[in-house]
Formats: sequence, structure tokens, C-alpha cells
Amino acid sequence: MVFAYTGNEDAKKFFCGEISLDTIKEFAQDFLEDKLTPSYKSDPVPESNDEDVKVVVGKSLDQIVLDESKDVLLEIYAPWCGHCQSLEPIYNKLGKYLRGIDSLVIAKMDGTNNEHPRAKPDGFPTILFYPAGKKSFEPITFEGDRTVVEMYKFLKKHAAIPFKLKRPDSSAARTDSAEGPGSSTGPEKSSGSNPKDEL
Repeated sequence: MVFAYTGNEDAKKFFCGEISLDTIKEFAQDFLEDKLTPSYKSDPVPESNDEDVKVVVGKSLDQIVLDESKDVLLEIYAPWCGHCQSLEPIYNKLGKYLRGIDSLVIAKMDGTNNEHPRAKPDGFPTILFYPAGKKSFEPITFEGDRTVVEMYKFLKKHAAIPFKLKRPDSSAARTDSAEGPGSSTGPEKSSGSNPKDEL
């Protein structure tokens, strides 16, 4: 196997298919002239992806995360990571809480099996926010407490498309953009849960 690697800064890998003197020469020339398409690890694209937290793989990141019409929060996790396992139920509650907002996508990607140049983890879990209309810029890293409340506040602050929660019960009339998980009707700050969150 012959491959080229651009280094840790942009971490692009390129693989040469057939191994012969001519193909290796052509591969090397194309690499130097930046004509090659990089190769990234990717799980298969899920056949169904209708959960509250969308599953992203290397091959689907462009379509889901880099969609300019959506604000996207992406968790990059490792299945063996204890902190990721602790975050999972909280992150799922966030996805459930925000599921009625069409302009906002809550997503996750297994960083051990999937790669993409626009989603580089700095340890596990890494939570990145990609504002709508600004996908050419670096994503914003979430570094707050990993609670529904703190992630909600982060999203309200950074979302390019303002959003309001849609509540199916009678509290919908009271819900406005100022209310959310941090209000008296939202989840408790300590656990990120509340009976109303269990819709």
C-alpha cells in the first residue's frame, strides 16, 4: 500500500490504488499539485436517521453538519470513553427538548471510526457548534458544564437562527425565547432533567 500524508496540521491522507511504477509516479505528481481527493475513515451512512440526536459519519458530515441552512451542535465521542457515556443521557435529553426546532440539529459522531477535516476532536468528548451561514469558519467549541441547561444557554447565545421552544402542552402560550431549560418550567440545573422534560 502506498499513501501520502500532509502532516498533523491538516491531517489529510491519500491512498494510491494500483501499485506500479507509473501509477506511483502519477500519484506523487498529483499529490504535489494538490489534485488528489483525501481519504477519511467513515462508518456506513445510517439507513434511518430520525432520532432526536442525528448520527453523523465521515461520509455524511458535509450534508448534515455543513448544511448552511442549519445550526448544528456536534458531539464527537468514543464508545469506550467514560465521560462520553456519562454525557449520553444528558445529550439525548437536549436533543429531545429541542427536537421541534427545524433550524437546529443536535448530532453525534463516533470519532474512533469517522474522520473529517472540519471535525477534529480535542479529546473525547468534544462538542462543536457550527452556526448556520458560517460553515466556512472554524466551529465554536463548547467548554461549559455538560448539562442540558448550559448547552441550551450556549445554543441560544451562538445560534445564527433565533429559535423558540415548541411545547405541546398548555405552557406553550407562556414559552418565549427568554424561557428554556434554565427557567422555572425547564429542567433543573443540577441534573439537566425535569418531569416536563420527559415529554
